[in-house]
Formats: sequence, structure tokens, C-alpha cells
Amino acid sequence: MGAISESGTVSEQGEQRRRQVVRRAGQLLRSEGAVAFYFGLLISMVFNFRIVLNPRSLITGGLGDPLLQTWELAWLHRFLTEGGDLWTANQFYPAEDNFAFTDSLLGYLPLSLFGDGQYAAVFRYNAAFVLAFALAFTGCYLLAKQLGSSWQAAALAGVVFAWAPWRLAHLHHLNVVSTGGIALALWALARGHGYSFRERTEPRPWWIFSGWLIATWQVSIGFAIGLPFVYLMGLVGLVVAVSAWRRRSRPIVIANAYGAAVFLVVTWFLVTPYLRVLETYGFARTWREIEVFSPPVNGLWTAPYETWLWVETIFNDHSTIPEPGIGEKLLFPGLVVVLLAVIGLFVSAWRVRVRVLLGSAVVLSVVLSLGVNFLDGALYRFLWDFLPGWDAMRTPGRLVLWAILPLALLAAGAVTEFGRLLVDRTQVALQLIAIYLLVPALAALLEGIPRWPHVQTPGIPPDVARVFEQTQEPILMLPIDDTSDFTYLLWSIEGFPKLANGNSGNFPPQYQEISEVTRTFPDQRSIDVLKHHGIRKVVVVKSRPYGVDFAARPVAGLPVERVEEGDIVKFTITG
Repeated sequence: MGAISESGTVSEQGEQRRRQVVRRAGQLLRSEGAVAFYFGLLISMVFNFRIVLNPRSLITGGLGDPLLQTWELAWLHRFLTEGGDLWTANQFYPAEDNFAFTDSLLGYLPLSLFGDGQYAAVFRYNAAFVLAFALAFTGCYLLAKQLGSSWQAAALAGVVFAWAPWRLAHLHHLNVVSTGGIALALWALARGHGYSFRERTEPRPWWIFSGWLIATWQVSIGFAIGLPFVYLMGLVGLVVAVSAWRRRSRPIVIANAYGAAVFLVVTWFLVTPYLRVLETYGFARTWREIEVFSPPVNGLWTAPYETWLWVETIFNDHSTIPEPGIGEKLLFPGLVVVLLAVIGLFVSAWRVRVRVLLGSAVVLSVVLSLGVNFLDGALYRFLWDFLPGWDAMRTPGRLVLWAILPLALLAAGAVTEFGRLLVDRTQVALQLIAIYLLVPALAALLEGIPRWPHVQTPGIPPDVARVFEQTQEPILMLPIDDTSDFTYLLWSIEGFPKLANGNSGNFPPQYQEISEVTRTFPDQRSIDVLKHHGIRKVVVVKSRPYGVDFAARPVAGLPVERVEEGDIVKFTITG
């Protein structure tokens, strides 16, 4: 009887634990943060309905960087399933550490757990793209709410952070639009420290640690956005350390210490391959690149073509925006948020000190985002000269992100105060007030409606797939050009053959030499260079631009075997 009673007690305890888990899961799924995520995801899916309906074949933004980043996510899948050297991928053979030539997108590693092949890779990229906007909305919503705004004002902040016109110019840069971790990390840290612009709450050390973990995840996506964020987190850590020392709170100190330690260790792990690349290849940005990519002042009120609302308006005049890289020089954060942020400097739920700090952050970020076009770049040059890693960034305009976040919070303060004034000084029904206060968020969302190009991803030709399957040695695909190399990388997801081709923000000297000499392939000079780099197999795709010209070139008298198979011509160097 005792054994039966004991068994029954254990069973009841197990059932109670199961019910507790189910109850907590239900509470989490119904929480405000979860509901915000549902709305953010819904909006993102509506704005991207074409890729939602065709997730394995269509892609947003053209056949350039999106194909590169599709390949990157597929390479992460290959690393997870087969192991090997993460940082030396199947591009730019024989260059090592070539995966560190650009942002690695390591933060999206969980999405790489499932699915093989090109079409699964396209699906994976589209999932990450849709998710990036949903997380940005959710993060800034929660941050604004934690800091003391009303839910309508928080919705405005979330919309601005996720769909500001500036972001729409970067639809082909998954690493740039993936900013949700920034706001989520700041929210978790504020929640953990009980910090608000209006009144403090009880500290929650676990949330502090979570904030540092989320910040670590954000940095793992890449340093294009992650590097300034690392410095911001350093500033946050300094402020937190001073505050914790004053409050003498041991749990807060421990949570921050452990969290910051994880952040620093992982960041150093992520930086290490980039330092090896810098040492090996000497990649370096020049001040001339900063001059070329610095936005003009009128870029601050110029919207990209990808904005449905502002196209063919005074906010969409690109005639005075200099080439190259026009998309990097369009910094318009949106008319709604700018107007409300200006009002929020004077009428706000936030204290004057908070407004001054937020306004100062906006001014500083705008000045930096203009690069050399403000005071000849004196402030930007100071950071370029003295902050490690800052000289690796060539596009100052992306720093406008750090103006958009405080702009959104200033606007949220104004809307929150409007709500208080309407309740205190009018007889309007509370339900109507709630609707009125939602108008700014809806107006900002109207500015964020995209008009994005969606293109069909090129499937791998059967002849190319057969070569990739049968060839173990390194391959050079011809013709070489930016568009073709992006396509070759996408095709290489099928089997990941070693390719001399590749594309990224940096190009190794081996690739540059190969690209130069193979313009006249096949000739003795190009053959000698390819042999020097260990490449004896050249595949010409006739359907690519100028492919027919390469395929028809004679090989008489050269140590080369030529075999034509359907859409391809295989050249094998024999000498």
C-alpha cells in the first residue's frame, strides 16, 4: 500500500508540473510581447505576401546580395550537418577564411537546422527576411512600453523602427535590416534594472542576463550594424556599472558581470576570424571611400524608390543624390516620426533631461551619418582614427539607424502625453481616445508600405548540377561578373563544390588575379595562373552573358581538353 501511495504521489506531482508548464506557456503566448510579435509578423507577412506565397522560388531585392546571403545561410546549414571549417567556405578558392569577408549572419544559425538544397535555402532566407521586420517591431514596441509609453505610442515606435523609409532602401541587405536584437536587448536590460523614463520598478536580474545574451545574438549577425552596437553596449555597461556600484546591489552586479562576460567572449570569438583576414589579406577601407559614400544633407529628407507613399513626390527626388551607392545615401526616417519627435521635445511624457538626451543622440547620429558632409567629416574622422574597427565601415549613412531609435522614443513620449491630455482635459470617450492615439502609428505604417521587386531565383541547370556532383577538384565558372558570381554561389548550394568564384564586400588577391587573366581564357597566361592556384577545371555556362563567346574560343595548341555538354562547356587543363 505504501508503494502504491508513493507512486500515486509522484504521479500527481508530475501532473502538477506538467500543468504548470502548460499554464506558463499559455501565459507567455498570451503576453503583451507575444501579441506584439504576432502583429509585427502579420504586418511583415502582408508587406511580403509574394514571398510568403512563393517562399521557395521568389526573393526580394534582386539577384545580388540576397543570393549571397541565401548561400551564407545554406553554408551555415552545411556546417551544422557536416562540420568542417566554418570560416573557409566553398567560394574564392584557394583563399582561406573567406566566410569572414563579409557579415556571417551567424545569428540565424537556428534557421539553418533544417532543409537541404537550393530551394530550401531560398525558403530559409525568406523566413529570416520576414522575421527580421517582425522582431524589429516587437523589440521597439517592448522598449518604448518598458520606458513608460502607452501601447499606442509603443506601436508607433515599433512601426518606425521596423518600417522607416530608410530601411526600405536596404531590402537587399538582410544584415542591415536585422536590428530587432538591438531594441530587444535594450528592453530586457531596462526591464532587468527596473528602469523607465517615468518611474522605477523592481530589478529582475534574470532579465539583465537575458539582455546581454540578446545583445550577443545581435552582434553575431554581423558587424555592419553590430560594431556601433558593441560600442553602445560598452557605454551601457559603463553606466550600469556606476549605477550598480551606487546601489550596492549584488544580484544586479552578478547578472551584469556574467552577461557582459558572455557578450565579450562571444564577440571576441566572432572578431578573431576577421582579424586573421585583416592580417592575411590587408583589406582596408580608404578615406576616399568614406567621401564617396557619405550622404549629402538632402539625403535626410529623400526617400528611396521602394516607398509606396513617397514615390514621385518632393521626398523622392534623387536627381541631386550623387552616384555611386545612392541607396546608401537615402536617410529619410519618415515625416510622421520627425514631426512628432520635434513636438516631443516640448510636449512629452518624458522628463526634460530625457528629452535632451534623446535629442542629443539624434543630432550626434545624424552628424555621423553624413560622414564628410558635415564639418568636413571632423567628428567621423576622429572615430575613424581612434575607435578600433571603425575604419572597416565605408557607409556612414547606416548610422542613421541610431537617430531613428531616439526619434521613435521622442515621438512615443509625445503620443503618450497627448493621451494623458485627452483623458484629463476632454470628455471624449476612452474608446475613441484609444483609436485617436493609434492614428500616428497607422500613418507611420502608411509611410512604410514597400514597393519591393520580387524576382524568380534561377534554378541550377541540370548540366551544371551534374558537374558539381561529379567533380571533387576546384572549379572556375565562366563568365565572371557580379551577377553571374552571385548565381554561381546560389547554385553551389547543391553539393558545395570548391569554387574560385565568389562575391562579398572584399575580394582576395587570388580572385582578382583570376578574374583579370581569365578574360582571355583559354590562353597560356590564364592557364598558367589557374594552374598556379590549383585550378584545372573551368566550366563555361553558355546561357550566361558572353558565355557563348567563351565557349567558342579555340584551344588548339593549348594543354586543354574541351568537352561540350548541353548548356555548358568543360575545359580541363592537362599540362
